[in-house]
Amino acid sequence: MPVATLAELITKNYTWDVEWLETINLVSSLPSQIARVSPTATLSLNETSTTALVPGYISDTDRKLTREEAMELKESEKEYNESLAFIKDAIAPAMIRIDATKLQIGDTYVRTIFTYAYPDVLEGNWLSPLINWDVKFDISMYVYPVDSARVMKFLRKRLTQLGSQRAMNNGKWLIGDPHLDAQIQDVEELQQYLTRGQEKYFHFSLYITTYAESEDEMKKLTNMLDMMLAGRNILTKQTFLRAEQGFIATGPFARDEVNVFRNISTKGLSTTFPFSSNSLSQDDGIFYGINTHNKSLIIFDRFRSENANMCVFAKSGWWKSFAVKLEILRALMMGIDVIVLDPENEYKALVDTVGWTYLNISLNSNEKINPFDLPRSLKDSETHVGDLLRGAIVNMIWLLRLMLGVITPNEEALLEKAIITTYSLKGITMDDDSIDGKEIPLLKDLSSVLDTMDGASGLVNRLEKYVTGVFAWVFSRPTNVDLKWWLVVFSVRDLDDILRPIAMYILLTYVWNVARSSEKKRFLVVDEAWNIMQYEDSAKFLFGLVKRARKYGLGVTTITQDVEDFMGSSYGKAIVTNSSIQLLLKQSPASIDVLQNVFKLTEQEKYILLNASVGTGLFFAGWEHVGIEILSSYFEEKIITTKPNV
Repeated sequence: MPVATLAELITKNYTWDVEWLETINLVSSLPSQIARVSPTATLSLNETSTTALVPGYISDTDRKLTREEAMELKESEKEYNESLAFIKDAIAPAMIRIDATKLQIGDTYVRTIFTYAYPDVLEGNWLSPLINWDVKFDISMYVYPVDSARVMKFLRKRLTQLGSQRAMNNGKWLIGDPHLDAQIQDVEELQQYLTRGQEKYFHFSLYITTYAESEDEMKKLTNMLDMMLAGRNILTKQTFLRAEQGFIATGPFARDEVNVFRNISTKGLSTTFPFSSNSLSQDDGIFYGINTHNKSLIIFDRFRSENANMCVFAKSGWWKSFAVKLEILRALMMGIDVIVLDPENEYKALVDTVGWTYLNISLNSNEKINPFDLPRSLKDSETHVGDLLRGAIVNMIWLLRLMLGVITPNEEALLEKAIITTYSLKGITMDDDSIDGKEIPLLKDLSSVLDTMDGASGLVNRLEKYVTGVFAWVFSRPTNVDLKWWLVVFSVRDLDDILRPIAMYILLTYVWNVARSSEKKRFLVVDEAWNIMQYEDSAKFLFGLVKRARKYGLGVTTITQDVEDFMGSSYGKAIVTNSSIQLLLKQSPASIDVLQNVFKLTEQEKYILLNASVGTGLFFAGWEHVGIEILSSYFEEKIITTKPNV
């Protein structure tokens, strides 16, 4: 027999190819099959394996290992065994204790239960409450096909038994047994289905392993699991005296060592489909994050819901703007236009990266928006001549209330008449409110008209600062911006606090006019929405925009950290009601009760919001409530983060 040392095979400088390198690995992984060598021991390989392992190896007569070769082989085997022991020690738990009903692995208690009885009829998706159970557990299903001929033989025997029982009852003049009749009917139907190939028969095993940090917690989880399944007439038992086998049955080993099964047909088996859960994974849409309940992806298209509006609530610094910027970045890749009202310059880095439009609205900026603007056209068949002008007049009166403060009914009547006259002087009337080829009036034109009216001197004086005073450069110039780019951000950070609500109202009006003038998917982001909600007229306008936005393909995202103030407004609650999507992140104890009342949060959801880490919370889409973990790639985070030194 030819001989060779393992050291020779491994250390010789051969050019190994994959096939016999795998063979070498196989040989070296089986040290137990190699004899403990002594200075005179030999390692024999058959001729086929030797010639396969070592190219050009020539059979030689048996020879003994030298002392050096034997010691080298011993050392190699010792190193291998030490490495193998280290790997096992590294992955093995510190201790495993096996009791009659449970295992203890380190500090964790493990218990497995199995199902042994089911109702006659299983409704579809009956596993959904279990799949969405927000605890740590493993579940395994084993399905064993059964030969139809064997089942048919059993059914014939069973039908004979049941028929004999019914005949005996009839012979004794006993009242018919409905339970017996139902059994006979079920067996006959199953026979027919099997004969026609409409059904097959299976053995079905279901095992569930729960994990807990204490015995009391384990008992609580077991009781919850029993109640959850018992409510559907599914009976369970613990793997008594077989805790280890139950744990293995739910592990990644595909080994059913408990072997407790229930006979089930194809129809019943189909109801056990395990991948139905509270998920928001659509075929298309934007990736919002990970469902923390079942680790599925939250991919959602807001424009396919009842409306495309969204509300975002969170404490300051807990990723509310980060989450919205992430949505914006991904929406741009889907061809969706985005408009942002940015009160704190948080979106500038995003605009600088994608290369679109960033407009700074301030006393010194060159960007102007005329509050007298009207939409150029509408795709709304219900719109009649004069409707545009009427809407513009109402919006101007609301805006002037913000500018001038409290106005009396007489002053409001004067303003309405003056606005109508101002438009008519430019050829825009109730009989012809088209603006094509016509000049749009300015705020100074309104002031000129008021100056000619009796009793309007007070209004002229209060309006002067916006016409010829320090604020004239902002509000009394023709519009020179165009929302033709995919992403347009209006920054109002540099405006005085007094002017900011006025500017945001004018911007909202302008965006609304643009949205109604063209049919296109777009959404508007109103960051720190409380700047608008603190004034009734602007809050009312924002609510009207949210309510009618879907009609023109517009979705409105409102972001705020002042939950109590936002919800304290009747329009704030109405905006939430008219938003199909809500993103709730970390909340303060002072505001959580308000949110719980508005969103009907469960105690578990309330606990999640109070203890949420950065980037986690709840995502509501219609009736679907799921936990969410917001994830971004490295480059996405670099683009949108506002953290220093990042």
